Amino acid sequence: MKYSIEAWIYNPIAKGILLLKVKTEQLSFWQPITGGIENGESSEIACIREIFEETGLEIELTKLLKIGYHTVVVDEDLTILKTLFLVKTKQKDIHISDEHIDFMWTEVKNVPDILYWQSNQETFQKVLEKLR
Repeated sequence: MKYSIEAWIYNPIAKGILLLKVKTEQLSFWQPITGGIENGESSEIACIREIFEETGLEIELTKLLKIGYHTVVVDEDLTILKTLFLVKTKQKDIHISDEHIDFMWTEVKNVPDILYWQSNQETFQKVLEKLR
């Protein structure tokens, strides 16, 4: 079992969701902020760290809204338990890390058409429940 976070960043002024683009040798795709939880870290601290590492945004602990968990079975040897967070921020300027090639703020209604992974589609539905 691997433990990770998935953070969805929402800007209420622009009414937009932040997505980051990943490119591998095989494909490129859009996703929210994701990352592993390191030994001794809480999911909240891992979330704040990952947001900063991937976007440069400094988020206060009080701005994190834990919205649940999602389990992804990758194969018989790997299961990932993701802790899901929603963060609302008025900040729009970000600086992506080397692990991404692009970013965009997109309207909430467009997100399902942009996401590649089924697990992101499923977790986004949980995010929508909190945005309504």
